[in-house]
Formats: sequence, C-alpha cells, structure tokens
Amino acid sequence: KRHALKIQRTALWADHHEIALKYELAHFLTEETGKPWHVDHIIPLQAKLASGLHVHENLQVVPGIENMRKHNKFETT
Repeated sequence: KRHALKIQRTALWADHHEIALKYELAHFLTEETGKPWHVDHIIPLQAKLASGLHVHENLQVVPGIENMRKHNKFETT
C-alpha cells in the first residue's frame, strides 16, 4: 500500500536520479553510524492537513528515531 502511494504521488516531472541519491545517502549514513537513517517526506504523502509529492524537493534524510516520532504530521510555521 505504501509503495503504491509513492508511485501515485510521484510527479511526472520528478527527478528520479535525485530521489535515488536521497535513499543512497540514508543507506550510507546507516552503514557509517550503525544507526538507522530514513528518507522522510517533509510534507507527508497522506495527512489530514496536507498531501505532499514524492519528489526530491520534498525529501529529507533524517535519523530514524526522529522520523518515527514525526509519524504523518506536518508542522506549519
């Protein structure tokens, strides 16, 4: 279900190479630090307040523990 949502929310103009680089960085940091790093959607793909896209501009690499705490929340400032 999650994978299907990513495909559905990937824009036609998305830079797939840049997206892949985010996942490679997360993998590298996990290997180097021994702690999990995740690729997080800044604006969640599916949330109550907003619905983001699966594009590299909406992705950030964060420690896994921070991503787990965030869940599908989107903080507005």
